[in-house]
Amino acid sequence: ILARSGVRVLAVEQPLDDRPESVLLESLLEGLAEYYSRNLACEVMKGMKENAYQAKFNGGWVPLGYDVVNGRYVINEDEAKIVRLIFSMFLEGHSYGRILARLKELGYLTKRGRPFGKNSLYEILRNPKYAGDYVFNRAPRRIDGKRNWHRKKSPEEVIVIPEAVPAIISKEEFAKVQEIM
Repeated sequence: ILARSGVRVLAVEQPLDDRPESVLLESLLEGLAEYYSRNLACEVMKGMKENAYQAKFNGGWVPLGYDVVNGRYVINEDEAKIVRLIFSMFLEGHSYGRILARLKELGYLTKRGRPFGKNSLYEILRNPKYAGDYVFNRAPRRIDGKRNWHRKKSPEEVIVIPEAVPAIISKEEFAKVQEIM
């Protein structure tokens, strides 16, 4: 794309000129860099999958209601009561608006210290960790650095380890919520 746009790339450590062999060397260097990047991504994913099979924390935000101790999820009781309240209110038929109002009334905040919103409620209510199931790699793939989703992951790409995380709510409660949602 750069070459077609008339942009010349200069590398300090690999000075290339206009000679024919420089074209070949540039291609080789770009190919090696692409290989290194893709291979590194595969190795990182391999390590993350191994962590997932052991139900270990794999990075990112720890869900409300949990802390991570020595790479494992443990229940944070102060936060777990918020999760239980959300599930129980939802099962009692309260709207998102009513649940949000109650959380605000009680002064509860998300794990990130912000007021709850509809999206945070939705994510909590659909997270199988709360019923004890560890799930890794369920999010759709991104096609760029923004929130443009490419496709959902195939079932073979998603790792599910039942009863691998301490449950905050019962499987029955979780199943009822999923049915309602």
